[in-house]
Amino acid sequence: MSQFILDAESTYKPLSSEPQLIQSLYAALTKKEGFHIFLNQIASAINACAAELVVVKKAPLQISHIWYSGLSAEFMEWYISNNMIENDLVSNNAIHCQPGLFQTALSLIEQVKHLPDYGRWQQDQNMIDSAWLVIDNTKTHTTFVAIQRTVEQGAYQQAELTQLNRLVPYIKQAVFLYQKLDKTNSLALSLANLVDALPNPSVILNERSELLYSNKKAERLLAKHDQLTIKNNRLEFKERQHQQSFFTASTQIIRASMGQDVLDNDVIILKNKNIPLLTMTLSPIEGGGILVTLYDCNKRSMPAPALIAAYFNLSPAESTLCANLILGMSLKEIAESRFKSEATIRSQLKQIFPKAGVNRQGQLICTILMALMR
Repeated sequence: MSQFILDAESTYKPLSSEPQLIQSLYAALTKKEGFHIFLNQIASAINACAAELVVVKKAPLQISHIWYSGLSAEFMEWYISNNMIENDLVSNNAIHCQPGLFQTALSLIEQVKHLPDYGRWQQDQNMIDSAWLVIDNTKTHTTFVAIQRTVEQGAYQQAELTQLNRLVPYIKQAVFLYQKLDKTNSLALSLANLVDALPNPSVILNERSELLYSNKKAERLLAKHDQLTIKNNRLEFKERQHQQSFFTASTQIIRASMGQDVLDNDVIILKNKNIPLLTMTLSPIEGGGILVTLYDCNKRSMPAPALIAAYFNLSPAESTLCANLILGMSLKEIAESRFKSEATIRSQLKQIFPKAGVNRQGQLICTILMALMR
């Protein structure tokens, strides 16, 4: 920390909320919200619109974990589904940099102005600049924080970067301690007997989407499936679209488990040549974490329309629609099989939601599976 104290620029007038920012950094070590509160506060303190603390896997380039503030769920879904990480200015530079001080992204923009998707970021999101800091860089992963500004908020000035640099030693220390703090062992022990008793193959992930515990049923199932494995203490999918779907769902569910979002359950159906192989439901665990339940589509019969109709008081057409969704069919495929428009099928689906007590398609599938798959 002495290098920052001796740096002449570090004597620049601090942010007015610096004590609160430092406090929220270290509070992340014990509070279930993690770094979300700090990101909210730093964006407000420096007059920014959004902030993220990101762990990026280098090869292939993809996000392993993220805390964020000021970004909508729709934007995150677009960013992930379009694999924008490959064209992200800060990410592509950060993975080659050693930990240091805050930098501005403006000097790097010339490198990406020609890229077709850059206009979406600049125009639709109205972003003009980002202050970014590499916190840690290993052979496999880079951890960095980025704080974005809109055109109206203007580009970062050197004086503002200097203000942010006063926080660098605290950010690095808090993140390092968070990484080293073993919060998982006691939780794993307390959950082990419970998860072992569950009737289905189940996996517990912590607030960083890392494997916390898996029961024997899950270990046997994963050993037979090449579409999904556990590598480096994380779930890894063979297909990129499945990995992207998992990241989108798990990020929102973890935020929900920490009280940062209202998203409930979600589902991912792994298919090969349109044949469902594995269905996984994701549910938030209060305090930060995810319960993943696995269903082997080759070994288990999915709930039949008659069973779904009786349990949720649905019409034959509605229950058949639910049964098709559970098998991994898209609304477009269901519409084509029934010779109806996709809009008609979507309207029918919306009528089912209140009957099942849900408001999303993924939540509907989860609710049916959890109710009828024993």
